[in-house]
Amino acid sequence: MENSNSYGIRIGILCLFMGMFLLLSSVSAENRKYPTGNVNLAPFEQWRSAYFCLLNTSPVCSKNHTLTMSGWLNVTHDEGKIFCQKGGCADYTIGVLGCIRHVKRDFWFANKAKVQHIYDTIDIGCYSLQGFNGTSLYPTQN
Repeated sequence: MENSNSYGIRIGILCLFMGMFLLLSSVSAENRKYPTGNVNLAPFEQWRSAYFCLLNTSPVCSKNHTLTMSGWLNVTHDEGKIFCQKGGCADYTIGVLGCIRHVKRDFWFANKAKVQHIYDTIDIGCYSLQGFNGTSLYPTQN
């Protein structure tokens, strides 16, 4: 009788652990579609969330005008008017930069540009007579 009791307890504990495993195996803490909802406790998670911000693409922007890890806005002077239209690529890029700023304040791109440099590039390109020149602002070495 004691053997059947201990056997039943073992089966019950095994079923409990299997149930917990099945419930927890489908839980994911990161949100790839809306990275600002991620809990960013570690620097690595902040970098991942910033990368997920860049992965959100817009149907409005061509591949050339989509911001990537390189930090290069490939917008020429002639393309500037289309890029800066209300609801266009400039607005989308500003949204991506806002997402990046929310998840990782000290983010920098491959060309060492920070989020503020890209904001400034868009500001100069869209709202000044200078316009775009095919490059992005980035820090220069002294």
